[in-house]
Amino acid sequence: MAVKGDIFNFEIRNNDVRIRFSCDKTIDRIRKAMENLSVERGDEKLTAEFVTSQADASFVFNGHESKNQQLMHEALFFENTQYPVLIQGEDGVSEMSLMFSNVTKDSQLSIDGNLLFGAVGFGNQVGKTDISLNYKKDGRTKSLRFTTEVLSYKMDYRTDMKWIIRDIEQEYSMLSFAFMRETYINFRTSSGESSDLIWWQIFQSCFNDITKACRLIINSPKRKLHDRVSYERQERLRWVERELENEYYEFKDDPHHLYRTHELCHTNDTVENRFLKFVMGQTLQRFNIVSQHIRNAVAKSKIMESRLDEMGDELQRLVSHPFFRNIGVFKGFSQDSLVMKKSINYRTIYQKWIELLCGYELEEGVNKLETKDIAMLYEIWCFLKVKNIVSDLLGEKAIAQYKGKKMTPQFIRDLNWGTHSEVIFLRTEDNVELASVMYNAPVKEDDSKVSSAIKGTKTFTTQQRPDIVLRLTKRQKGIQYTFLFDAKYRISDSHPDDMDTPPSDAIDQMHRYRDAIYYIEPANQKPKREVIGGYVLFPGNYTREEFEKSHYYESIKAIGIGAFPLKPSDGIIVDPNSSEQALREQIAEWLKRSRMKTYLYKNVAPQHGLEYQDPDDVLLVNFAKKDKLAKMKELGLCYLRTGEDAGAIVLEPRALNAKYVMLHNGTSGTLYKLKGGGPRFMSKEALQKKGFENLGHDYYLVYSFDTSKSQDYAQIPALARRNRNARPWFATWEELMH
Repeated sequence: MAVKGDIFNFEIRNNDVRIRFSCDKTIDRIRKAMENLSVERGDEKLTAEFVTSQADASFVFNGHESKNQQLMHEALFFENTQYPVLIQGEDGVSEMSLMFSNVTKDSQLSIDGNLLFGAVGFGNQVGKTDISLNYKKDGRTKSLRFTTEVLSYKMDYRTDMKWIIRDIEQEYSMLSFAFMRETYINFRTSSGESSDLIWWQIFQSCFNDITKACRLIINSPKRKLHDRVSYERQERLRWVERELENEYYEFKDDPHHLYRTHELCHTNDTVENRFLKFVMGQTLQRFNIVSQHIRNAVAKSKIMESRLDEMGDELQRLVSHPFFRNIGVFKGFSQDSLVMKKSINYRTIYQKWIELLCGYELEEGVNKLETKDIAMLYEIWCFLKVKNIVSDLLGEKAIAQYKGKKMTPQFIRDLNWGTHSEVIFLRTEDNVELASVMYNAPVKEDDSKVSSAIKGTKTFTTQQRPDIVLRLTKRQKGIQYTFLFDAKYRISDSHPDDMDTPPSDAIDQMHRYRDAIYYIEPANQKPKREVIGGYVLFPGNYTREEFEKSHYYESIKAIGIGAFPLKPSDGIIVDPNSSEQALREQIAEWLKRSRMKTYLYKNVAPQHGLEYQDPDDVLLVNFAKKDKLAKMKELGLCYLRTGEDAGAIVLEPRALNAKYVMLHNGTSGTLYKLKGGGPRFMSKEALQKKGFENLGHDYYLVYSFDTSKSQDYAQIPALARRNRNARPWFATWEELMH
């Protein structure tokens, strides 16, 4: 390949047309792939196959022509890369149209006579792609076609795609695949159970063969002779068998006597027809499940809906045919059946049934699977990863529910946006919600008529849609704490310290989410911050030790914004020896933390010039009448009666740790910060000299407080709950206000 800086040209041509791609960014993509995948130049992970079935077509790599119809070459096409393309037709060529795997690219091209030119790309799609140029020459429709592969320069998609698809397919059948994409992957059948996806792909190709063979068998079934026993009166006997002669002469005068007769007749109740009945019944049952997956996973399409309805109706008609009413239950073949081998229709049923039972491998094969955009697949996969980490950590303590139903292996799931995707974890013993995980949850604008997926929240500017929302419910009044994740199948072009980093715009988006999404209290409509932390999930290559030294790990601890590396692997639960363990440990820490408010006070940065109230701070709560309250505020002294009389202070162990005093009138109060090293005793005479009146005790316990700063509170929840307003008492901030 050309050295860095040169433009590498790739061309395919025949006698009529030629297609030239300018691969000016390929060298850079190869270099990045080498860094990200840790491979050397020439590694098979960086090669792609170029195949054409047309004998008159030839490949040209930077001026070097090859007549081989199938060859391996260093990859030229990569995701997220634009390729200038020039298409030239000879005289007589017209109506040229460029397509990538049945998706037209004409809108991206300009035409000038016999020239088509423009820039094309594959976006985030990777995998095999069929590139074809359809055209007309001398009134005949012709084409120039070839197949190659679009690679990712961030991940070894040939391996990682297997894990992504497998994990998604385990929970959301059909979701990882599409019906019209620019790229696809190959699969071949293998031993093992067939997934719903592969079953559907194979079933589409053999549906007509199965239904046609079944109809032909019903119209002309294979039958067998059957010895039928019946009991008949003498007038219905067509002849008297030899073994009945003596019985006949004995009872010939008895018109009601029944004679046991044997007759050979044909019957459809054969083992082959029992097998046919079994296959058709099982096929209809599986079709109903798979068709539901398709309706859930695929965007509404009248064509698809009509196709599914037609196939379902046809299968139902065949299964309900009167032919099967007298056919028994299939219990297996006791020996080889010549009918299954010789009869073409029975053989077709048997062969197609075996195909439908096959599993699959994402290897080179004759079947195609059209994958969704890999960026979307990675989002879905990360959602599953977070959900399964939560599920694994909670274990038997919680039951997972999806749309209000318990999640079982037989439950058909669909994955939509917002609350329709929410998985809720309920405590086993009392069904109290512990956590929930949501995919693509929209937060609506202030004037939107549709409620936000994150309950109680809204944005005052533009709609926000984080990829993954994790909400944890703690014991304090059932408050939910929200953590956001955004999955980005991208790695930044900059590599400080030679380490992978998430794209900077993704980190910026986390800051935006935290600033844009607010919780609105129903009582006063005052907006409050909802999002505690925002984290980017990206396919970075780290060891655990490397990640714990990284900049973004430190930022997670400092400000609650950062990134976690998350790469596909053999297991859906995080490998404890990988850098991904950091994500698992972080979620585990959130789940185990019982006092989330204390954590927030100690870890969340307040607005400049303000400070947060520690929920564990101890306060002295004291009632005072209006005149006495005014004097206390004037002098910065709060005095409390001592002794055993009603209303006297009771010193608790935490009284010496009090940091604030709340002076209240029974409903509202004012908060002051205490001064000095603690309370002191003062005599009645000393307090009277300071201006206090109507003192009935000899000694008082006195606290000093700072009058320069105070905070008024109109409603104090604890005062409404307690029936001892006149007696001073001690409480934490959380006990007082919540």
